[in-house]
Amino acid sequence: MRGRPTWAEIDLDALVGNYRALAGLLDPGRRLIPVVKADAYGHGAVHVSRALARAGATALAVAMVEEGIALRDSGITLEVLVLQGAWPGQETQVVEYNLTPALFSFEGARRLEQVAAARSVQVPVHIKIDSGMTRLGAPWNDLGAFLDSLREAANIRVAGTFSHLACADELESRFTRKQLSRFGHALQELRKAGIDPGEIHVGNSAGLLYWDELRSWGARPGIALYGYPPAPQRCPVSLKPVLTLKSRIGRILTVPPRESVGYGRRFIAGRQTRTATIPAGYADGYRRSLGGKARVIIRDRLADVLGTISMDMIVADVTDIPEADVGDDVILLGSSPGCRVDAADWASLLGTIPYEVLCGIGPRVPRIYLPASLP
Repeated sequence: MRGRPTWAEIDLDALVGNYRALAGLLDPGRRLIPVVKADAYGHGAVHVSRALARAGATALAVAMVEEGIALRDSGITLEVLVLQGAWPGQETQVVEYNLTPALFSFEGARRLEQVAAARSVQVPVHIKIDSGMTRLGAPWNDLGAFLDSLREAANIRVAGTFSHLACADELESRFTRKQLSRFGHALQELRKAGIDPGEIHVGNSAGLLYWDELRSWGARPGIALYGYPPAPQRCPVSLKPVLTLKSRIGRILTVPPRESVGYGRRFIAGRQTRTATIPAGYADGYRRSLGGKARVIIRDRLADVLGTISMDMIVADVTDIPEADVGDDVILLGSSPGCRVDAADWASLLGTIPYEVLCGIGPRVPRIYLPASLP
């Protein structure tokens, strides 16, 4: 590798295996719509999307119009569902780039209809129902004006209807059941208004994994696709983390007792300590608050991270790994034959979730893609 020896390996075989395991949970004829927003949760949306297309995916989900445009510019031709829909002024881009927006308001329908009519095209949309997340969506119990606007829109075609679950990872969540009841009511209202809801999808990762009744509809898995199921102790399928974050030892230094390491002197050696300097830091996503808590893997052994994490470097204790040397590989996130440090471990230390850990791995970390062994 040329340049700084810090990189992320993206195992596309693991990605495809996860996709197929999740798709296998659905009833026959139902579709999995992989979520590749936020640069595929830090894994690289273009490469991930291409691998998923080769694995059989026919649609992808992104958060924003800009993410959909980036996929189109890279040659991705699959259906692209924009979960936030078009913000005012983005309707022309939706049409130009053949995107499928979520639609959830009278005003949004009117703006999109105007653009579509001016271009004499029909735009497919997925109706987004707010059943309890209270972020975006047509209110499940107040759909009248919105449905009227859809009936009047000759250039908008309803291709699907969906909602999003707030607590699907909770065992037998009462609120999830309330959301599903509300969503069912909204579907009835659509049909009463003469609107075919089209493809129905509700299950996020947790919904797909833990709610059997949702598997008769489509699903939109995100974090599970990348190997991190919510509530992993209950996961019904085997999933493998897709991303491994690696570096190499850049310097070995023996620190005498009472000497400090790093900013703020937060580590002071209590013994003669052999240290390894590793060229990765919080600008790469190795969060500053991991200092003195996290461990890295060197030669299939765990090594404590010492002191304060710098912007560009961390220091690990290799006193008990005497064979460690400059140039040795260091696994920051990932596994070796006998050790594992993954995004769930970091999340536990940081009081957050694996989503944030993965999305936080910065753009200056090059991604290296290990090819999928697809037929």
